[in-house]
Amino acid sequence: MAYSSLRGRKPMERASKISHTNIIASQEVKDLLAECTIPRPADTETVQELLARVPLPANQGIKHVIAVDGSFREALVRDEFPSATITFFAFGPLIFKLDDLRQLDRETFIAPEDLAKLKKIQRFQLALPTRNISRNGLGLQDSIRLSLHEFLARPVDEGKSLYDTLRWLLYRRWANIPDARRTLRHCPNDSVNGCNREEIVLTPDTPYRSECTNCGGPIYLGDVLRLHELVDDEQGASRITSYLLSALETLALVHVIHALWEMKPILLREFLFIKDGPLALFGQVFTLADPLRDLANFLATYRDPSDQSKVLPLLNVVGLEKSGSFVEHAVHIEKSLDKALEEAKGEGDFSGIVLPLSNEYIYKYVVPGDPGGTITYGQNTYWGGKMIFKAKDGSTYVATVPTLGGHKSDPKIDDYINLTDVLAAVSELRCSMYDNALIPVALANRLVSLSEVPSSRILESFARGTIRG
Repeated sequence: MAYSSLRGRKPMERASKISHTNIIASQEVKDLLAECTIPRPADTETVQELLARVPLPANQGIKHVIAVDGSFREALVRDEFPSATITFFAFGPLIFKLDDLRQLDRETFIAPEDLAKLKKIQRFQLALPTRNISRNGLGLQDSIRLSLHEFLARPVDEGKSLYDTLRWLLYRRWANIPDARRTLRHCPNDSVNGCNREEIVLTPDTPYRSECTNCGGPIYLGDVLRLHELVDDEQGASRITSYLLSALETLALVHVIHALWEMKPILLREFLFIKDGPLALFGQVFTLADPLRDLANFLATYRDPSDQSKVLPLLNVVGLEKSGSFVEHAVHIEKSLDKALEEAKGEGDFSGIVLPLSNEYIYKYVVPGDPGGTITYGQNTYWGGKMIFKAKDGSTYVATVPTLGGHKSDPKIDDYINLTDVLAAVSELRCSMYDNALIPVALANRLVSLSEVPSSRILESFARGTIRG
């Protein structure tokens, strides 16, 4: 690592211009590169063999769309060394009626009050110290734990908090499991006071804030996310921001599901939930994926109240990706998809064609891995199956939809929960402003995103003027 210029009086240390020759001459490096492979392009025949036509639903039950998106921006509170930063998060669910969108599509001119019907959003804001900032004299790790705890415990609507939703999800409260529990492997206060207590059991009756019986330090329900394990008082907490945002977006989505479930379960059938990005949780928060799979499977096997002999799948949810390896792969096979779409148009009405992505396909053509291995792509992180959907209007989407029975290595079109309803609704939501965009995702992003300019500069000025020096 080169020396930097701290005061601007001396130059930065520059990198060597010839050190690359040693790497090129290294036999060990040559041997390693010779063993490396790159996923090969998928041929047209393979793609077309796996494609399936998606029929229109017999009776589209979806009437409302809820899209969840979020953003975060780090603000520099002090730029002299050592620097100090605080990170601001903004996220929330946007809701509108499909009929309102259809009505706008029929209008010659769109009035502002008509467009306002599509901009109903519930906003969440969170400020989190992420480097060299203390709350009430606490270290960085405990400052973050306390801030997150207070945010999750704050009432959102009708006295319910995101903590209520987190507890409902973690302990599978919809199933009334009597001995449900979560276990913390170590006391979260161990790095502060050296507490060596292990295997701390949390039950549905454990308060959101309790105390360690060994050290007396606070234990929060939010500690189950294990984000504090990635916080270092010297290096900061920049590693947790993307994981935290993903967890918060997911909790906001489940919060609405939870509210509808308690209000009247059958109402869930009328809502389509859209998450920006895949239905997956990475890093420390991946442990939420397992209860999310259980929730999706439970709602998919709900019995029709009017006829208990019939199953009435309640959950309509999809994750949509804007970038990444799978989006690039979808662009690569665009011609094969276009050809198949044209052929399908002669077979009657439909919403589009879909390419289910199996474990073998993903590891052969998209990301590195062993197609014949025992490790399934996303088995610990995803709570849905991936696919590429080509809508009838020509738009292409990389989507994730939950599969019945949990994670599957080779999902078929019938495995995806309420697939015909979900994709039929998605095909109605095209936004022409961006490539392969959807109106709810574009609107949600516009309403909660924090820009580099001017949001970043304004937030920096706000933080500097508010935090005590």
